[in-house]
Amino acid sequence: MTLVELAKQLRPIIEQAVSTALDDATALQSVPLFPAWAEGCSVQAGKRYRYKNTLYRVLQPHTTQVGWEPDQAPALFAAVTLPTEGSKEHPIPAVRGMEYIYGLYYLENDTVYLCKRAGEAEGGKVILQYLPSELLGQYFELAE
Repeated sequence: MTLVELAKQLRPIIEQAVSTALDDATALQSVPLFPAWAEGCSVQAGKRYRYKNTLYRVLQPHTTQVGWEPDQAPALFAAVTLPTEGSKEHPIPAVRGMEYIYGLYYLENDTVYLCKRAGEAEGGKVILQYLPSELLGQYFELAE
């Protein structure tokens, strides 16, 4: 058996093993090891899949379909991110489908945004399929 054949044989086993076993920090260093999101697959809550070079966690079991891609379905997927300070000086990199925390700062294309919404307490969370620049005045304001 060649190395390429062995790698093809082991790939599904590796994908299954890493999909829930690794902590988020290690998983984010190993995104190519995770199975790619694909249409028509039955997915379970807690499993992680890669989509457009971003790692996403399944929030509720479902069968994948067009229109429910991880960056378009915040009720079904959340981007896996590392907890960082979230201060103005150390903002969290923003990606589609991530869980945002009210009162923390996020970075998108060299611009810093504060996650803030009238009537929402600091520390509250929301999963959004949009980037801060797309929700300016609704969920975000420019950091001063």
